[in-house]
Amino acid sequence: MRNTKHQLIPFSVYDLTGMEQHLEKMARKGWLLDKISALGWRYRRIEPQKLHFTVSYCHRASAYDPEPTEEVQTFHDFCAHTGWHLAAELGSMQVFYNDQEDPTPIDTDPSLEIQMVGREVKRMLPAQILLLLLGLWMGGSWCYSLIYKPIDLLASPTNLFTGACWLGLLVWSVADILTYLLWRRRAKKAAERGEFVPTHGCHRIMQVVMALVVLGVIYYFVAARLPGLRILTAIMVLGFAALFLAVNGTKDFLKKRKVSRRKNQAATIAVDILLAVALMVGISYATITLARNGDFSLEADIEPPLTIADLTGEEDSRYVVRSHVEASVFLKVREFTERSHPEEGVRLPELRTRIVDVYLPGVYDFCLRELLHERDGWEGFSDDGTVITPYYVYQEIDAAPFGAQAAWQRYAGGEKGDPTGDYLLSYPGRLVTLECDWKLTAEEMAIVGTKLAPEAA
Repeated sequence: MRNTKHQLIPFSVYDLTGMEQHLEKMARKGWLLDKISALGWRYRRIEPQKLHFTVSYCHRASAYDPEPTEEVQTFHDFCAHTGWHLAAELGSMQVFYNDQEDPTPIDTDPSLEIQMVGREVKRMLPAQILLLLLGLWMGGSWCYSLIYKPIDLLASPTNLFTGACWLGLLVWSVADILTYLLWRRRAKKAAERGEFVPTHGCHRIMQVVMALVVLGVIYYFVAARLPGLRILTAIMVLGFAALFLAVNGTKDFLKKRKVSRRKNQAATIAVDILLAVALMVGISYATITLARNGDFSLEADIEPPLTIADLTGEEDSRYVVRSHVEASVFLKVREFTERSHPEEGVRLPELRTRIVDVYLPGVYDFCLRELLHERDGWEGFSDDGTVITPYYVYQEIDAAPFGAQAAWQRYAGGEKGDPTGDYLLSYPGRLVTLECDWKLTAEEMAIVGTKLAPEAA
């Protein structure tokens, strides 16, 4: 039978009521809070009983203090005299329990509680505002991309899950700040009547965000086809975990050695900076090394479904094909570029093929719209110097030669411009773009349909 238990619950710093109710529930189950650290809450087994808890902030205390200061010890003695025993502490956060039926509360003035909680929130506010701004920027960009540029977003495991995590952080930051402000407003009015107002935090939202992060990491290892991505993800996860443990370990080690608060802070910050720089250097070095070894490429494993030789009927050894693949449970994107090898010193006609397989029917039209308008922002000039925007536009053409359900050809110079060798083809569950250095003949269009239609894959 285990005698200890660990939990990681990201309670809001102002949610005193939520923490107290949770600890009382745990005590009824036979678990008493024993220690609070950066890794979460630790409990020790006790006989199930009804205990009262109170969470208070003593801002004269610090997580770097080797032992309680005289003022903090006086506060602890006062609490013990009224039946409140210290269960655990972390910095300014002090947790007490009491086994009396109707104990005298530690905090008896609601105005002082508002000031105490407000000071703690103010201390955490810069970090939370930073998360809010980052979440607004990254989460907003993610939502914009989901609507207007869904292909790169939904096909990339990295973009998909990191964006979702940032969006979750944005929701949590906004909800947490607003919840605190609403509580503070009600608490101030109740304080005039000498009444306390219970707090309500947003730790459930943060738990969802944490779950998204964990799922994202698992998805990388399970679904990532690039070996370099798995290795780099493992390095980053293990590196940040080691950094976290080393920094907190340094702080705890110096506390046990009775090093003063200021020296402990200085040493811990120094270790944090040095290890962070070392980690960034290590990640950069690993990225460069993996890229040079070809671990971020599947070029050797992917054969292009359509080549210039397929269209012309003539093999040419001077050509080389570059390929790129990204895939998720929603989309798969394959890109192939066939051009003359740089060492040949000649300029041969090029072919660029992009195949988008859509596994989620609801986003097919969004992907089609992105491809149709991906060059709307491009400008060009007419023969008389007039600016034309957009310069490149798609116009619908007969899809029958391609065996497609719809087809478009790109024109240069606006709608009244000249046709190019660029095509957009729509098949059931698949979108294809072709960029050729020549305009396809009817025979070549038929070959394209034979090679790129979903039935041919």
